[in-house]
Amino acid sequence: MASGDTLAVFGPADNQPPASNYAAFTVRNGHLVLGFDTTTQQTAIFTGVIPRNYTGRNITVSVHWIAASATSGTIGWDVTFERDNAANHDLDADAFATAQTITAATVDAASGKVTVTSVTATAGSTGTDSVAAGDAFRLRVRRDVANDTAAGDAQLIAVEVSEA
Repeated sequence: MASGDTLAVFGPADNQPPASNYAAFTVRNGHLVLGFDTTTQQTAIFTGVIPRNYTGRNITVSVHWIAASATSGTIGWDVTFERDNAANHDLDADAFATAQTITAATVDAASGKVTVTSVTATAGSTGTDSVAAGDAFRLRVRRDVANDTAAGDAQLIAVEVSEA
């Protein structure tokens, strides 16, 4: 793999929602999206396997989103990894690494236009939970309601995980 190569792509239908405070499925002009509330921190969880040709570099997570109705303010996210490798993690409890904050970005002045924001997680226990080639993993995505200012839902369209 080379820098920038895609490791995984997730859409709303790939979400494995937690038991509570989950992002809600909704449809916008025929597009399935996940709606994240403006005041309650809601969560989406995606599961994948790191490709065998991953070289262990830092990982960039890019979130593709739109504002449901806002035409001003900012929307931010946080993401974190959980390594679910063989004979290691007990799946009866969560073990996510430290959340990585995607800086809040200004929403488009026209509701419905896609914005892509990202963060690069440092390879290792705090950033990527030390995921390695061939490991199963979970990626948790949450709206950073404490640090964004846009009213109404943020709607997630897709998440791309790539080698930095």
